Amino acid sequence: MTAAFRATYSDFKLVRTRKVVQIVLEVPLEQSNAVLDVLGGMPDPSKESWVGVARLRADGAPQEAALAPQRKKDWRDLAPSQQAGIRCDEPSFVAFLREQREDDWIETRDAAECVRLICGVQSRSELGTNQKARVIWKQLDDQYQAWKALEHA
Repeated sequence: MTAAFRATYSDFKLVRTRKVVQIVLEVPLEQSNAVLDVLGGMPDPSKESWVGVARLRADGAPQEAALAPQRKKDWRDLAPSQQAGIRCDEPSFVAFLREQREDDWIETRDAAECVRLICGVQSRSELGTNQKARVIWKQLDDQYQAWKALEHA
């Protein structure tokens, strides 16, 4: 069974007493049963039934951006500050810092703070603007990847 249908947006009506707008979508009569199947049958006034609505291009085709699956960004495409933020939330990265950067870890006991200490920055956002800090971050992340591959393969 399909989970979508095409319709024409034809009108809306303000319902002041309920502070809502009713949106009128029209479908050809011969498709009405299929549309009702998608929507779960006739509406029950005692229950809400939420649906999603997406605009189609003028030629009736789906909008590419709306329907295209979200492609996972490549790690290299992320800003260093984003990379560091993601890593600091990974339990295995925390374990790496505890084990491999023990002195830095003992001083901070927090992944984000430890990364800032190692990279010599006040904020992870500086990893994008401070060339030396960016290089240190890259080396730290490479060390983590190697550690993870050896220790936790």
